[in-house]
Parts: sequence; C-alpha cells; structure tokens
Amino acid sequence: MKPFTCLLLIVSLFVFFTAQSGDCAESTRIRTGYPSPSASFSPLFVAQDAGLFAKHGLASELLYLQGVQITQVHVAGQVDFTITGSPLPLQAAVEGADLMLIASSIDRFIYKLIVDPSISAPAQLQGKTIGITRFGSLPDVAIRLLLNKWGMNPDKDVKLIQIGRMTDMVVALSGKRIDAGVISDPTSFQAEKLGMKRLLDMADTDFEFANVAVIVSRAYAKSHRELTLRFLKAYLEGTKRFLTDRTVGIQALRKYTGISDQEILAKTYDLFAAKYIKKSPTLSIKAVDQALRMIADRNPKAKNRKAEEFVDMSFMNELETSGFIKSVWP
Repeated sequence: MKPFTCLLLIVSLFVFFTAQSGDCAESTRIRTGYPSPSASFSPLFVAQDAGLFAKHGLASELLYLQGVQITQVHVAGQVDFTITGSPLPLQAAVEGADLMLIASSIDRFIYKLIVDPSISAPAQLQGKTIGITRFGSLPDVAIRLLLNKWGMNPDKDVKLIQIGRMTDMVVALSGKRIDAGVISDPTSFQAEKLGMKRLLDMADTDFEFANVAVIVSRAYAKSHRELTLRFLKAYLEGTKRFLTDRTVGIQALRKYTGISDQEILAKTYDLFAAKYIKKSPTLSIKAVDQALRMIADRNPKAKNRKAEEFVDMSFMNELETSGFIKSVWP
C-alpha cells in the first residue's frame, strides 16, 4: 500500500471512530420505572423499542417495579423518571417527597372488574372477596371508589386481598380463591377466554383520574430541564407511533405483556388506541385533583391540598408553544 493511501486510511478510521465515540458521549443514560406489563404503558414501550429515546440522545433503560416499590426507588434516586398511576407518587409528595407530575397519557380508570360467572350485578359483590394487586395501588384506589359509588363500604362490605401480578389474578379467579378481580388489559381478555365475566369497564364511568402519569423529581427537572424535554419528546413520539402503527403497537404488547394470543393482542391494541390513550399527554388538573381527594380519604395530610402544588405544566406547555406537538400531530 502506498504511503499516502495508508495515511488516508488511518485518517479515515480515526475520523470514523471519533465520530462514533462522540455519538456515544452525547447519549445520556436514563432509567425509567414502570409498574406493570400493561398496555397502559405502550407509549413508553414503543418509544424504547422504536429507538425514539436514542433519537433524542438518551440511552434508556426500563425497570419493572411493582407497587409502592416504584415510588420508593424513585425517591431514593435510583431512577430518573417513572410512568405510573398518580396515587403513589402523590401520596409520597404529600408526605414530603420531591416528586411531581409533568404529563399524563390516560385520564380515566381503564381496569375491568372481572367476576365469577355467577355474579351478574354489583349488589352481588356484598360479602365477596375481590382481588387487587397491592394495597395503595391504582386497582385498590379504583375499586374503593367504585364500591363507594355503589353504596358499599370497601373495608366492611367486601374483602379486599392482595394478589400481586395481573396474571396471578386470573389464576386466583379460575381457582375460586377470589370472586372478582380488578384486572387490566390484555390480562382481562385472558380471564374472559377462560370463562370469567366482565361486570364493568371502569373507563365507562364518569370518573376523571390521572391514571398514567409521567413523574420526575423537582430537583432533577430543574437541573436537567433540557433532558426532561427530550424525554417527553420521545414519549410523545412513542405515543404517536403506537396510535398510528398497529403492527408496531401489537409487537410491543406481545413483547412486554408476554401474551402471544393474536386475538387478545389485537383486541387490546384496538381498545387502547381508539379509547384510552390520549394523543398528547398534557395533564388534566381535574384528574389530579380527583386523585388527591381519594388520597385525602385515608390521609389527612392530603386534605385541602391542590393539584397545582404537585404538577409542573411548563414542560408540556413549552412543547406546545415551540411547535413540537404540532410537528408530531400536524
């Protein structure tokens, strides 16, 4: 090889590897917690798998953290963002934790009340055993609110027991360990295929509730504002991709839920894309206030607190005024 050619090759390789290392240096590592392999978190799953976090310079890792663990881990600084139901982070914030809501994808309850086939009306739940994931979790909050609406005391008129994972709820129902369960999709469809009955889709009630919220600490958001905006950009693009690309959406559901039944996956995708997930995850103050009122029923510290104390609308507002949201949803 001629000296000039050899030198040119060396320079080319140096430029290539320098560019590659530069790209890596620009990617900031982040960790995001989520509490359930539910279709509720599809925008997050799609943003991860479609490379949308990477597109915005983020090397993203997702962590599956159940129940109160997700808030405990966030407060300890082991994750940068969590995407979860609002009660747990709001409860922690009421107690003094430095957590706030900056976005929300779903503003209604989306659980199904799945029951033994012998139950055909809410009144028949009197004295029955109802399964939830964990006390203090969103399914717990949802069923308590619903039972109150039906004139029942959730601590006296029924027995609420902790089951754990949604898949375990189906096992408990089919094994007659519980009479009813608060179950998310697509697991609810599995229960129905096994002969269980849907008593109610909670999304059809008039409750407005911050169901799936993006959480960050105030300190982190302040010191990493531009990064937080990049996270939301990727999350918003993940939402768009899920809602408009059925194939990608179903692939994400299959991967994260572990369900391979194509009929169940298709039904789940169609339901969430058409009914549940908002195009833009802008917070609803009313939905956060509703969550606070429910927390206040069990924690006096939440009484007379306002949603505005626990949210920061400025991030989504900036994406709106900058034209980014319009560029995603022309």
